[in-house]
Amino acid sequence: MTDILPIESDRLIIRSFRESDAVAFHGWRNDADVARYTLWDYPYDMERARAYCAKMAAATPFEEGQSYRLIIEEKATGEPVGDIGIGNGTTLEGAGNVRVSYGLGSNAQGRGYMTEALRALLPALVEPLGVHTFSADIDARNPASGRVLERLGFRRGQFFEKRTFVKGEWCDEIDYDLPVEELL
Repeated sequence: MTDILPIESDRLIIRSFRESDAVAFHGWRNDADVARYTLWDYPYDMERARAYCAKMAAATPFEEGQSYRLIIEEKATGEPVGDIGIGNGTTLEGAGNVRVSYGLGSNAQGRGYMTEALRALLPALVEPLGVHTFSADIDARNPASGRVLERLGFRRGQFFEKRTFVKGEWCDEIDYDLPVEELL
């Protein structure tokens, strides 16, 4: 399955993790503004970042029933700026439904990077993973994340009040989905 990686867009390279990504990965995982609307713990310590990068670097990409994270690297600098999670058949719907999650460092936000990365990555996954639907959910307090999905053609779905308890508070969430035939 790794034969589809890396994937390049105009400004970005979407690739597998390397152990050497740990410092950059820690940078956005341990940023309070980035972590605010996510499920990962904050603060996020450096040892955990190193262990996670090592785990992802050794993982087999896109195994069914598993989640796999990819690095988004800025071509101009060669620096990792964010990551994308792909959950292959990890939803109740199972195989063919691919769950998408993402995070982007503060210094890379507002530049269209996530839209560009997902626009390059999602079509490349359709055939190898047998995707019929991409799905995602966002914290309702993070409308910028919803705009990323909507630019890609995702449809806003159900609103769930107090769906997830994270970081000491109940969070409202919004589901999104994108049938493959509507992929832009």
